[in-house]
Amino acid sequence: MKKIALIMDGLKRFFTYAWPAGVLERIRETNEDVNLYIFNSSGDWSRDEDYNIGEYNIYRLPDLNDFDGIIVDLNNIRYPKVREYVISSAKATGKPVISIANEIADFYYVGIDNYSMQEMVAHLYEVHGCRRFWYVMGPDDNYESNRRVAALRDFSETHGILWDARDLYCESYEYKCGVHGFEKLLTLHGKLPDAIICANDNIAVGVCETAAAHGYKTPDDFLVTGFDNFDKASYYSPHITTVGHIREQVGYRCADILLRLWRGETVPRFNYTGHQCIFWESCGCDAGIAVDQAEHSRAQIVYGIETDEFEEQVLSLEYELLQCETVREMSRWIPKCIPAMRCDAMYLIMDEHMNDFRKLSDYYDRHLIEDEEFCVHGYPEKMQMEFAYEDGVVKESEETVVEGIFPTFDYTEGGKDFLFLPLHFREHTVGYFVIRNAVYLMEKQYLFQIINVLTSAMENLHKKERLAYLNQVLSELYVKDAMTGMYNRLGYQKLACRMFEKKKQTGENLSIIFMDMDRLKSINDEFGHIYGDWAIKTIASAILKYIPEGAVAVRSGGDEFLVVLEQTADAEIEKIIGEIRKEIREHSAEMKLPFPLTVSAGCVHTDMTTGCDLDDYVREADAIMYEEKTAKKANRT
Repeated sequence: MKKIALIMDGLKRFFTYAWPAGVLERIRETNEDVNLYIFNSSGDWSRDEDYNIGEYNIYRLPDLNDFDGIIVDLNNIRYPKVREYVISSAKATGKPVISIANEIADFYYVGIDNYSMQEMVAHLYEVHGCRRFWYVMGPDDNYESNRRVAALRDFSETHGILWDARDLYCESYEYKCGVHGFEKLLTLHGKLPDAIICANDNIAVGVCETAAAHGYKTPDDFLVTGFDNFDKASYYSPHITTVGHIREQVGYRCADILLRLWRGETVPRFNYTGHQCIFWESCGCDAGIAVDQAEHSRAQIVYGIETDEFEEQVLSLEYELLQCETVREMSRWIPKCIPAMRCDAMYLIMDEHMNDFRKLSDYYDRHLIEDEEFCVHGYPEKMQMEFAYEDGVVKESEETVVEGIFPTFDYTEGGKDFLFLPLHFREHTVGYFVIRNAVYLMEKQYLFQIINVLTSAMENLHKKERLAYLNQVLSELYVKDAMTGMYNRLGYQKLACRMFEKKKQTGENLSIIFMDMDRLKSINDEFGHIYGDWAIKTIASAILKYIPEGAVAVRSGGDEFLVVLEQTADAEIEKIIGEIRKEIREHSAEMKLPFPLTVSAGCVHTDMTTGCDLDDYVREADAIMYEEKTAKKANRT
């Protein structure tokens, strides 16, 4: 089975779904055993740089050495370090790499020939007699935009047309670029050119609308051209002169090149998809193409209905996610609330640290408060599959450990696609979402909202669990001894005394163990308080290790320890104390303490038929302990 990795950014480029659609069309057409793995971000969605770091981290998930061919679309990524990482990682594999619409050294190129922009200006020059032009282009660091500008400049120089940098405006591929470009160039020049050439149809519509606001009309006052042949071109009034191309052909050609390379064939480095200039009303021409406005209106109405239904489903999902107590529970609501997803399978893979705050222990871990240990660059070696949904069925299974992408997402049949989407809290990566058969969702632009809602819900849950954890820590600070983790005197009152009173009501007896460290004063005087503290911690650790579950362990004084437990036979008590003493000896030997570390102990059992309280039994156990301590002193003397 061959594997293709497609690395792309889909933000604000609604046509990028065409890349995987075209790849899959070619694969299925040939019945080759090839599957497609798509790593898609929505980077640069926010002005929050940390958010964008979290999005682009999805490119660090795959080991590109696992793939037989790699396709990259880096045109929409404005972060040089991100582009450099993808390029260097792809080159290092030694596998064939194809770049979509961007010339990158050592990579094959697939895309439209941007020099076809010359055909547009040639038409205006030769047919309509235009000699004065404005150029409203895309980002000044974008390869396609720069190639189109170069084509226009070269044509101008060849034909003696004045080329002035003041006639050029660069910003983005969005509608607002046309608005801003027209305003700025009109202010700068004070009069209109013969024609305004735009990098795409979005920009062209922005130019026409802004010109109309100033009282100008296209094509009466000036001509306009676009590029890409979006719906905006054919259904806007006037129809926009444009360059048409079938976007799916890009993905189709990429897959075809890889298939040929795998067969050992020679493939040229530059591979251009077809295009067609469509000269329409905005340049005073008639394309001779009938436009079905009624069908377009019908499609818009259906799209509006589908969008409204989807928005309702998203609202329903948001509500249900608010009620969830775990991430796994959240995942189950996605297929229930969003039937429009229409995918074969979905999987949620999470960093195991997502569950840290739910796994509370008797001792708080400071790192959970200060550093949650989520990755910023890359992913953990081992992660957990929190949720799996396949062919309409939620898979009921224990959490599965996932190490890398494969073999978890291997598939025995060819022609399948897997889409990987990042999950993150700003720059902190918490996992990723995988969808099988996702092209429909990419085309409908449903995914961003779904993932955004899920991520927000997970982050709120995580914050809630963290707050509960911190509240637990604060509560324990009142009743816990910071040095040993045992309960303090307040803990004794709240837990041990309350336990005694409850048992007294039921007539059940308890056992009390009182332990005291031997020679603490001598250790502090001779070796220092650091050794004394180590000794105290060693004893407390041994006690906590061997007392039974449910027992209350208290540090009642500097070197005094108390354990209140369910009534236990004397033999079992002796065994517990023996284990504690053994642990202390062994740990002391490991630490190479320069003194013997021992404890004295006393034990009593309560009699709930008497009027004695817990303090009375503690004093009695203390007295028994003191007898042992006195005997030890006599023996040492």
